[in-house]
Amino acid sequence: MPERIRGRRQHAAAGLAAAAAGCALGAAVIEGRAGTGQRDWRPAPETWHWVLPAQHDGVEVAELHPGDCYVIRQVDGIVHFGEPPPDVLELQGRLGDPVAHLVEEVGDHPECGRDECVATSRLTRAIAGRLVEAGDRRAVRRANHRPSPLDDMRGGAYSDVGSADRPRYRQTREQRMAYLHLRTAARDNCYAAQVPRTLTIHVRDRQHRAGRTGFYSGYLYLEHHHAPVPGRVAGNEPAFVEAIDR
Repeated sequence: MPERIRGRRQHAAAGLAAAAAGCALGAAVIEGRAGTGQRDWRPAPETWHWVLPAQHDGVEVAELHPGDCYVIRQVDGIVHFGEPPPDVLELQGRLGDPVAHLVEEVGDHPECGRDECVATSRLTRAIAGRLVEAGDRRAVRRANHRPSPLDDMRGGAYSDVGSADRPRYRQTREQRMAYLHLRTAARDNCYAAQVPRTLTIHVRDRQHRAGRTGFYSGYLYLEHHHAPVPGRVAGNEPAFVEAIDR
């Protein structure tokens, strides 16, 4: 994780300084892991799970402070930009509003095992299956899609940290496509926030299409580089969908 890489570099530098001073503990400092008193003042890193039904403009995920490091570590989903099958519309209505909430991690793999998440996952899998089976494949775009002029520059998820027109992707420095996030995460790196912002995630499209169906979802890693904020609320509790088999 980014914190680990950064932690090793910081402790290595501290170890070299201690060795130069003749400190016998220099080697121990070099081998030390992040999590010592050096970063006790920071809030612990967080992983956010978000689900964005395609008929909505976007989803608010997390509040950023200057220096905070963030990256989409996992992304999934499929969006259909054409006329959907009738049964997909019925399933789409069950998704409800966009949601984002904190989750625990198991090893290096984020996951949400709550009953509400399991029900949502069951529903989104059904939608994805129907769109692949019965939808117009030329109008289907995955969450990690890299848009091109050949597909009218639409499709794929992107993050936004304060652009003037969030629902539209304009290649500003505040906006980054999910496929770029995944490359960054693969290098154990992340993006640094410059100013306080609410991070949101959107479906890339040149216009808002109320008839879009499908969803994008994923997990966002947030590493704090600021002191704890008094009275801060950890995360919003979403109103999840009902299980598909009910």
